[in-house]
Amino acid sequence: MNWKAAIDKFEERRLAIWENMPQDVYDLSGGKVPGDTNVYGQYVTTMMYADSELRTLCDEVLFYMIETAKEGDVDLRTLIHFAKRILDYKAKFFVFTGVPMASELLFMYLEALDSVETLEEFVHLSNAALKYFKPFTLPMRCLRPSIPVTH
Repeated sequence: MNWKAAIDKFEERRLAIWENMPQDVYDLSGGKVPGDTNVYGQYVTTMMYADSELRTLCDEVLFYMIETAKEGDVDLRTLIHFAKRILDYKAKFFVFTGVPMASELLFMYLEALDSVETLEEFVHLSNAALKYFKPFTLPMRCLRPSIPVTH
């Protein structure tokens, strides 16, 4: 998938989140964890792992990759290689923690990186991913009201 098509998909899915909680998150809130990651029916720890991975994806990885690309003095191929190394792990971990929809879209992002030819395109694609994944963390935090929502 090219980077422009990926941006369109992120936007479509992002807007849908505000209408309906992602099924992955809804299922997780009811204790349904794909792959039986939960232990003896306990799913809160799994949900906390998923939330933590989504938060670090947004607040640490995507945000700082975007900021680095905006500086303009970084090599695009190195930045893409770095992104693929880190985010492949996160995408696989999302499946483990019960949010395969997040994994699917993160793998889409990784595939779309292959079509990026400039730092500006990298920033546009990464901003679309950030705008999608950041609201995705909102339902996770709503399920755990003791954790403040940050934007």
